Amino acid sequence: MQKIPNGKIYILIDEYDHFTNELFAFNKEHFKDIVSRNGWVRKFYETIKIYMGEGIVDRFFATGVTPVTLDSMTSGFNVAKNITLSEEFHEMAGFTEAEVRSLILGTIYSEGAFKVDEVIDEMRSWYNGSKFTTEPVEKLYNPQLIISFLSEFKRNYEYPTKMADINVISDYKKITKILSVLPIEDSENIIEKVTTEDSILSEITLQFNNEVPYTKSDAISLLFYNGLLTIEKNVYDFISFVIPNFVIKHLYWEFLRKKFEAEFGVRYEADEVIDLISELINEGRVDRLVAYTQNIMKILSVRDFKGFGESQLKIMMLTILSKTNAYLIESERETRAGFPDILLTDSKIFEVKYQYAFELKYIPQTGLKNLATIRKEGIEQLKKYKDSDQIKMIKNLKTFLIIFYNRFEAEFIEV
Repeated sequence: MQKIPNGKIYILIDEYDHFTNELFAFNKEHFKDIVSRNGWVRKFYETIKIYMGEGIVDRFFATGVTPVTLDSMTSGFNVAKNITLSEEFHEMAGFTEAEVRSLILGTIYSEGAFKVDEVIDEMRSWYNGSKFTTEPVEKLYNPQLIISFLSEFKRNYEYPTKMADINVISDYKKITKILSVLPIEDSENIIEKVTTEDSILSEITLQFNNEVPYTKSDAISLLFYNGLLTIEKNVYDFISFVIPNFVIKHLYWEFLRKKFEAEFGVRYEADEVIDLISELINEGRVDRLVAYTQNIMKILSVRDFKGFGESQLKIMMLTILSKTNAYLIESERETRAGFPDILLTDSKIFEVKYQYAFELKYIPQTGLKNLATIRKEGIEQLKKYKDSDQIKMIKNLKTFLIIFYNRFEAEFIEV
């Protein structure tokens, strides 16, 4: 006769689905063997379910990256509730700003060494922005990034030149894995939307079914569950997803750089990138940036220019600019006058003399007759941006209209 233990058992499992996420994306048959059919993972959770039913296991709590594993076991473990989107548990997933302030004051703060408000203001752009519910709640800071930053900052109270934990930076590979299963047009659409338009609308997949085709919504949902997208708001029962913060934006740009290198043979030469960044920071000029972009475009074949437009030009330029932490880079920042294509503002990590707003135009050969009109319209757009309250407050701002045409010919005008 089985002996019933005295007291209750609590089972806590962290990242319960880490290994099965890999299988779900790349080896579905093996995934079914160990999870969905009569495999050992299913048997493990079935045993927990039995003991919960007998009252031996009183509480079960599991954290994971996605709900893939438990979803796939159906009746094998149908006693679990997914609380990912529950407002009441939202703050378990990160630090509130009050908690960040308390952490700073309680650990590294020394009177007069630095201004807490200024440091938090800088951290907000890099590490804040996560939201796991459509309800109106406070956005959260990424705990791993906060702890990593503070451990570096406490040494001499200066911002580290690398604002992101190396373990997080390598997560750009997750983007590759999540998107690689999709048709190429779907994966490119997702990347274009989130990097150049800053948001994408989708349903959220609450249960994953490995018996049906993997969809665009599934991929977007996996990006969300992995922290690579976050909830902005509910739009008529669809979710508007956005990139949560500047560190995660860097992951997308790193993903794009690796993609360009692999597909087109593009090489981002360190010395040339340093020269163009130095020119931006110290001289207030864009000559080298434009020339470097031209060189990359020359590598692309005629086939690559089918469907090429301003979004692709912007993505290309963002992959170059994101090689430095000197600037916070915003794409399509909203102002009352519209949305500047690219805005570069001082990140406070290095000394920066100039900040920038770029308006980008790409004209295919069929549209060259409209060059003068497009040039005039671009200049007027930049003038309106400069007059907006959001842009006026930016010190030492340089504004440029940059036009590409005939594939890789270019001109730029300071406005």
